[in-house]
Amino acid sequence: MNIPENIDCILHGDSLEIIKNIPDESIDCVITSPPYYQLRDYGWDGQWGLEKTYQEFLDKLIALMSELKRVLKPTGTMWINLGDSYMNNSSYSAAGRQGFGRDKIGMIYKSDDRIQQKSLMLIPHRFAIRCIDELGLILRNDIIWAKRNGMPESVTDRFSKKHEFFFFFVKQQKYYFDLDGVREKIITNEKRDKRIVYNSSKEDETNKTNTFIPPNPNGKNPGDVSDFWDIPTQPSSEKHYATYNFKLIDKPIIAGCPEGGIILDPFCGTGTTLVRAIQLGRQGIGIDGNQEYCEIAQKRIEKELTQLKLAI
Repeated sequence: MNIPENIDCILHGDSLEIIKNIPDESIDCVITSPPYYQLRDYGWDGQWGLEKTYQEFLDKLIALMSELKRVLKPTGTMWINLGDSYMNNSSYSAAGRQGFGRDKIGMIYKSDDRIQQKSLMLIPHRFAIRCIDELGLILRNDIIWAKRNGMPESVTDRFSKKHEFFFFFVKQQKYYFDLDGVREKIITNEKRDKRIVYNSSKEDETNKTNTFIPPNPNGKNPGDVSDFWDIPTQPSSEKHYATYNFKLIDKPIIAGCPEGGIILDPFCGTGTTLVRAIQLGRQGIGIDGNQEYCEIAQKRIEKELTQLKLAI
């Protein structure tokens, strides 16, 4: 595969097999959201997420991450969005294979003696730990994506689960990261134009000194809590539930990829990440196993590229 000839395009097929053809250290940034374990059936053979055990699912993800590490530039960044699942023995409905829609998503059978029924499986945590332990990746942030408008749940014996994780990985200690590009403007007034840091010693906890720290002129680290992203999901007219809000992926694109750089999304769905990458002056390669999604994504990309040419 000649990467320059395949920029701003969608490739149909199994992500792991296609990525094996991408040259070493040719990608600036990876932004993706793998199918969550046993969440839904998208209706095509060989899809990720329907493995019989969570160990098999994680094994596939780690094999993919190994390839992603290989193709990532030494200064590159990886942003992986992953949600969790609960252990249950619900049977899967054949209707889930007949088409895509809210009334055609069947439950999938899953069982494992090591995790009790109704327990949260901690799939994202297991994934992140294996990336650190087995692949030697550096985990810089485990960002919480709070979804106020997430799908409602009918459960009555626990709280609704309204968050997912974004894991920010790098290969080495020095890497590309543009914090200034995503800083937020500081709203100042007489009460907030100074920040105080209290320095205290263990010997005398009552002896505290006030030190003024001037605010960064470029703005503050994004978010009141910078690794907590309170961003709603984005409704979509396309045939895909897991659609990103542009506001969500702006941060990884701008902070994690230089202008003109190449972003790879191995599970691109209908191409939202790549469309936004093009709008922000980056290039993109998308992969997906669903032929219909690939066709939708390619049309969206071509439309965006046409608009850019007309604007020049």
